[in-house]
Amino acid sequence: MLHQRFAPSRYYALDSDLILIEKIPPDTVYPVAVLEFKIGDETITFTQVIYFNHIVSIPPPWNIPVYIIRAHLPFITPPTDATAITYEYEQLAREQHRFDVYQYQYGDWRPEPPRIQVATVAQNINWEELVCWEETLRQERRKTIETYAPRPNSHLITANRKV
Repeated sequence: MLHQRFAPSRYYALDSDLILIEKIPPDTVYPVAVLEFKIGDETITFTQVIYFNHIVSIPPPWNIPVYIIRAHLPFITPPTDATAITYEYEQLAREQHRFDVYQYQYGDWRPEPPRIQVATVAQNINWEELVCWEETLRQERRKTIETYAPRPNSHLITANRKV
């Protein structure tokens, strides 16, 4: 918000909610996906459309998929003065939070608000199902990346199989 107040209006910017990173020791690291979190019918912004269009259009495998996680209302948040997540809030979130997941395809930044195209991935899921979806996403992304950039010494495994 301070950037918006202090910088010239032509200095567009955006913040990221969550970027999943995969680390497979010793050498393989890469972004898995960008997750944009929205509550209710909150819209995707102009700057988000610009960024999302860019990263999804990079040629495979280096493109980064974008997913919009839309929380159902009412979405209970921790108290504003909370400095940590309490056990009680964690349990409440597990019981009450529900989400829809969409894969971002493309957006037109010209209208206000921007128009976007998405594909439905999951609807009305809870935290446990969201984490399971993330695991599947990470596995699929790993397979895609390995197709283009095999892990070090993977040729030894392949060679042993042929024998």
